[in-house]
Amino acid sequence: MDGSHSTFRHGQRRLRATLGSAGPWRVAITFSMYSSQWLAVIGFLPSIYAQAGLSGQLAGLLTAFACLVNVTGNVAAGRLLHRGVCARHLLYAGFLAMAGAAFVAFSPLAADAPVVRYLAVVLFSAVGGLIPATLFALTVHVAPDEHTVSTTVGWMQQCSSAGQFVGPPLVAWVAGAAGGWQWTWVITGLACVVGLVLSSRTRYQRA
Repeated sequence: MDGSHSTFRHGQRRLRATLGSAGPWRVAITFSMYSSQWLAVIGFLPSIYAQAGLSGQLAGLLTAFACLVNVTGNVAAGRLLHRGVCARHLLYAGFLAMAGAAFVAFSPLAADAPVVRYLAVVLFSAVGGLIPATLFALTVHVAPDEHTVSTTVGWMQQCSSAGQFVGPPLVAWVAGAAGGWQWTWVITGLACVVGLVLSSRTRYQRA
């Protein structure tokens, strides 16, 4: 009983330390800004393709490839960080690429260029993949101490799930109200702006 109580109290202290520090909140909300728009865009691709008249098989293949290229961004982030590239610069690149690619993919300006729109979605997913790997690497630096790394990662995961829960319904609501997907880039763009601001304010080394 005493051991269980001590473990519980220790967990409480770690949780309070994590939630009482700005660093874990910043990386967690930054992750939610990424996950909310990534799942919204990739998750609705089959519906978008169906509306465009593509077959279910082709839509599935295109969506699967758009998901797969996200791995390349994650792997690239790990290698670039290992080579000394600034984590902040990787986050900037990821969010700026997602914002620009979403604009091309959903803006009416590219309405008559389906190949260009699809390539923009691929870019959105691939370069956006720099963000999650970078944020996971940063948890070691933004955690209040070495005992709170696990709770920092856990909190980031919780906020990521919250972003995935909120993002797609919001994009769907806007698409329903607008009668199409042409304003999707505005929602993803706002998420990118928040992500960029938080990235600029995140400390990358412990004091």
